[in-house]
Amino acid sequence: MRIDIAQKLTESEDRRVVWSHADAPEIFDELHLKGDLVAEVLVSPEGESKWLVSGTLSGVQTLTCSRTLELFDRPFKTEIVVEVERLAVAKQELDEDDADVFAYRIPQGQYFVDVSECVRQLVILQEPAAPVKNPDEDFIFVSNKPTSDGSAESEDTMDPRWEKLKALKSKMENRS
Repeated sequence: MRIDIAQKLTESEDRRVVWSHADAPEIFDELHLKGDLVAEVLVSPEGESKWLVSGTLSGVQTLTCSRTLELFDRPFKTEIVVEVERLAVAKQELDEDDADVFAYRIPQGQYFVDVSECVRQLVILQEPAAPVKNPDEDFIFVSNKPTSDGSAESEDTMDPRWEKLKALKSKMENRS
């Protein structure tokens, strides 16, 4: 997962980088990414051998709903900020001192920055702890009661545990 860095860049440049499963199958599989991952960034020179890459990272993750345990696709968009500095180093290094900015040091002859670890961390951080398929809808418990012939009959009913909780809440409110 690379972003090209020109040898000499005098003015800022907009870039659109698209990565697919073939570019980083292990990351796409680990993060449950579906389709392409897109970075729309501005590459700005910050000196003779230093650049700031900032913009957005967007894609779609297939997650498991914490309410229904069904898989669903969740689009996301998150900010990305990367500082790149070309120095006399043997290979690319990630400086993890600043928690807000990913700072990479790349060798003198390298004209790209591999942002795989940065992307992996950003996607993990934007993922909700308890993903919900339809967060704006009320959750309705559906019980499957067996019928006399052994098949399951679907019946839309409220989860019986809610009734017990409502009774407890009412009891607590009437206490005062």
